[in-house]
Amino acid sequence: MKLRTAVRLVETDYGWVLLDESSGGFFSLNPSGVLAVRTMLDGGGVDEAVTSITDRYAVDAGTARADVEELLGELDAAKLVTR
Repeated sequence: MKLRTAVRLVETDYGWVLLDESSGGFFSLNPSGVLAVRTMLDGGGVDEAVTSITDRYAVDAGTARADVEELLGELDAAKLVTR
């Protein structure tokens, strides 16, 4: 996964967001979402993102996988990433 050209992962006073500098829009991420996004930006896939989440948080792999896939769908729909 890669961020589109004008999209940046930015820490704000209120947490992490994906900021689309071309439109000014943003997509807020919770802590597990940030972990998943960073894992995938570093070259990992869904499996690696799931492992990162289950290693850090008390969540089962099925729930983590569903959450990662939902997040990817939302990021795709918002046109923030390419895969």
